[in-house]
Amino acid sequence: MKAVSLRTGLSPHVLRVWEKRYGAVRPRRTDTNRRLYTEEEVVRLGHLAYLTRAGHSISQIASLPSEQLESMCGSEVTRRSAGPAATPAPADAGAQGWIQAGMQAVRESDQTKLETVFDEAGTGLGYSGLLEHVVVPLIQLTGEEWEAGTITAAQEHIASSLIRDYLARSIRPFSPSANAPHLLVTTPVGQIHELGAIVSAAMGRKLGWNVTYLGAALPAQEIAGAAIKNKSRAVALSIVYPPDDPDLPSELHELRRLLPEETVVLVGGRAVHGYSQTLSEIDARILQNFDQFKSELEILRKSRLYLGGETKNDPEHASPTSARSVTPQTDTK
Repeated sequence: MKAVSLRTGLSPHVLRVWEKRYGAVRPRRTDTNRRLYTEEEVVRLGHLAYLTRAGHSISQIASLPSEQLESMCGSEVTRRSAGPAATPAPADAGAQGWIQAGMQAVRESDQTKLETVFDEAGTGLGYSGLLEHVVVPLIQLTGEEWEAGTITAAQEHIASSLIRDYLARSIRPFSPSANAPHLLVTTPVGQIHELGAIVSAAMGRKLGWNVTYLGAALPAQEIAGAAIKNKSRAVALSIVYPPDDPDLPSELHELRRLLPEETVVLVGGRAVHGYSQTLSEIDARILQNFDQFKSELEILRKSRLYLGGETKNDPEHASPTSARSVTPQTDTK
């Protein structure tokens, strides 16, 4: 394994994760349980390493034929040789330094360093800019590195805790009005990755909603019970991993059955496409990114008047779609 690590640039930990989690290669074993890689497997791992560094997700390419991986590498080399103009610039290139510094803090599980990065970014970009241009990309990068095996599950969980604690403190100055609509944010049972949900809660609070964040992996009965108790206008769910939980569709159907008809279900996250049929069946609003999330919250606020805790129709700002229609799909939160 050491020789393969040197040739591919992949750590032994990543090699084990790619083999066990994604079946990228299946090396033979000696009588003493040492791995024996063929030359073809080493070349395949080299192609996978190159493509993941270029931005491809290991979960999407690990099972592709070796010939296709080689072709993709050739296309990537051609694209890069075209120069900087061939690659679009990020939405906020100035935030890249903060994102990379934040990722380093995540790798080191350094709370003080991460808080310093967020403080500096918030000063430079404002709170909304911090969320959209630093925290959200950092979450996506954290998920990709966990998926690729370059950070451990423990590091990913520590990152969740650090970001949750920071946002919980930083959002306190944004106090909703007494008659603000209520938003419930959580992840359904089996979905333990909560970073997307944490940012959704902070963003909702920044937009003037009265937000309750329930944490991760709650069953439908508990989510519905909390929504009913709080008279929630909407329930926002984050679905990140796994993308193929056989028990989740029934949980989502149960949630829709238990919720009041007027309560809107908003669903986003990297694994949302794995459950698109179920989400369509329960008339959930599918969100591909945080811009759509913000737009949906604005639509919901304008479609009703909240007076004295009661909901009344607002003809002037009536929603152009039904309260539970599915939003058009573009691409990912």
